[in-house]
Amino acid sequence: MNSLHEHGLQKFPDAGLLASSRGRGWAGLAAELRAHPAGEIPDICSSKTEITFAVRGTRDGTVARRGNGDFQVTPSRSGTIWLCPKGVEEDEIRITEAIPEVLHVYIPDEQINALSSLASRPVAFDESLYQAGLEDEFVRQICFRILAELREETAGGGMLMEHLASVLLTHICGRYTDHHATASRIGSPVGALDQRRLRRVREYIEDNLETDLTVTEIAAVACLSRHHFARAFRAATGESPNGYIGACRINRALSLLSTSDMPLAEIAFACRFSSQAAFARAFRRQLGQSPGEYRRENFCRR
Repeated sequence: MNSLHEHGLQKFPDAGLLASSRGRGWAGLAAELRAHPAGEIPDICSSKTEITFAVRGTRDGTVARRGNGDFQVTPSRSGTIWLCPKGVEEDEIRITEAIPEVLHVYIPDEQINALSSLASRPVAFDESLYQAGLEDEFVRQICFRILAELREETAGGGMLMEHLASVLLTHICGRYTDHHATASRIGSPVGALDQRRLRRVREYIEDNLETDLTVTEIAAVACLSRHHFARAFRAATGESPNGYIGACRINRALSLLSTSDMPLAEIAFACRFSSQAAFARAFRRQLGQSPGEYRRENFCRR
């Protein structure tokens, strides 16, 4: 479980560590209680699936975060729950007020693989699980029990944590992934988004690239739930909604770089990247060169 704690240290270098399960011999999960100062958390690609729970939050503060292009702003009140699956690239996490106590629960890949092996089909903990502000009393109560064990170790704590990890993961799988929604459709393929809705969604994305688009918002345009829409969109296009939005923003940036004198920082803002640095990273990942290099090679004054 030490690798899980290393993830916490890497992701939250400035957050005070109040309690940790390191050395407890827990199986199935690891947990840390941290105090988060106001400010920004460094960009990171999450290496572990994480459940975050505000034990003692703030009255007026918020947490703004962006993962794989999905921008979320959530009040950091006591009881707030965030989910972040492994593999999500978070290029912005901003805390407006110090949060006194935050519980971080890390789930190892082995636990997810064990659940997947028992399910009727593989469990996909993908970017659709990147959610904030969950109203889920069941998860809250499990977090409170993990916290109690973290603060005062009991004789059967290790066994209890292994059981709670399984229960917690099974609940999240059934409620927040597409596994539950489609498990009963054995043998039937997941339908792709029809051309009429796909055209409407693409037009909406193109018209709103300068806003903080979310998958939930776009799913409403298609009159579908978030999970159903994400699944149907991928079936129709071969990529996730956030991946498609990111590509559209890069295409918008290409146009601005080749036809305008806008500074790179302004282009980054116009295309809704959190910073010029985040824009440059995304641009280089897709095109293999920096925005400045592309402009020098392709600028055409009109």
